Amino acid sequence: MLRPRLLILTPRYPYPVIGGDRLRIYYLCKVLAQHFRLTLLSLCESESEMCAPTPDDGVFECIERVYLSRTRSRLSALVALPSRTPLQVAYYWSPEFHRRIEALAPAHDGLLAHLIRTGDAIRHLPQPKFLEMTDAISLNYARVSRESGAALDLRTQVYRVEAKRLEAYERAVVDDFDYSFLVSDIDRQFLFGRDAARLAKVMVCSNGVDLGGRPYRFEHAGRDVVFIGNMTTLQNLDMATFMATDVLPLVRARQPQSRLRVIGRIREGDAAALLRHNGVDVTGEVPNVAAAAQGGGVGVCPMRLGAGVQNKVLEYMALGLPTVTTALGLEGFAARDGHELMVANDASAFAAAVLMLLEDRDAAQAMAAAGRRYVEDHHSWTAMLQPMVDAVVERLCRTPLISLRSGQSPGDHGG
Repeated sequence: MLRPRLLILTPRYPYPVIGGDRLRIYYLCKVLAQHFRLTLLSLCESESEMCAPTPDDGVFECIERVYLSRTRSRLSALVALPSRTPLQVAYYWSPEFHRRIEALAPAHDGLLAHLIRTGDAIRHLPQPKFLEMTDAISLNYARVSRESGAALDLRTQVYRVEAKRLEAYERAVVDDFDYSFLVSDIDRQFLFGRDAARLAKVMVCSNGVDLGGRPYRFEHAGRDVVFIGNMTTLQNLDMATFMATDVLPLVRARQPQSRLRVIGRIREGDAAALLRHNGVDVTGEVPNVAAAAQGGGVGVCPMRLGAGVQNKVLEYMALGLPTVTTALGLEGFAARDGHELMVANDASAFAAAVLMLLEDRDAAQAMAAAGRRYVEDHHSWTAMLQPMVDAVVERLCRTPLISLRSGQSPGDHGG
């Protein structure tokens, strides 16, 4: 018997599989592919993504891409400013994307949207629908706008405009989906509190880590401080800047050979600003995060703004990097301060924790080993995502399967 078809919608092309949002949707699709025939319809932000070779990993039966220019996105967001539509949704609005959904959807038995950015496009469709929200973006924005004080940074001002309209939108959008999924119960409670009807439709599935692609390699001689993240987000850039300006000088005062290794996507201007600080190296986006982090002594997550489960913490622990995070960066995890990692919340305490791990490498090794055991026991992708997959399977098995009745393929409905 043919497996049912599921149409996956993403606002970013999930290849290469680097970065928290790509990792989560890719591994979800990898598990879903064991039960369904998947079609990927993805927005792309560059011509290189549009022309990239189709991956031969067996996850997707069919891949379609739609180019969305930044000019178009900015215009859509500008038009939405006077309305109640979140800019997060308006920015990713694409007439061509909508046309391809309308053409492809009838050949599929269910639809799964990654983030509200694409979920808005399928709210009206009759098939079983699922929304992979990941985070309560409104919680993130509310914290940033509150904690940034009177900052005049453009992104901070956008967050302030967005926070209230996002909160109302995120609460209401789940009504149009069979199930929605969040990464943390903190996000779930923030949005839905005691709303029993909506709570029943929203499931928490935490993030995982690719243990096969993150080999454990504790480096006893490691002295570099490693920070992994997408620096195009305000939260990650704030962390990298805080490390370079407030923490690293305190560390290098006692360990002058230590350097801060910043790994991840970054704008040229932001990279140049970080490189002006002594002891900072910026790699930019890399094909292999594990290789770029190899030889490091400590992994850091000095999160001060926003919300959401931090994949970087899981990656550090998987790689054998003893980890220092703030309490905010620990949200959504059951790892314990002083056992699997260390928690510090201001610059002096953070530097002290980093120095302890750099200078007592036996204690650092014990913590690194405990961190690896923690992710092995609690954060494999398959285990984390299985409840989500089970919910999709159970819902579609209760529904007459359109494609099994018709025998049509996605291409039969292409425009």
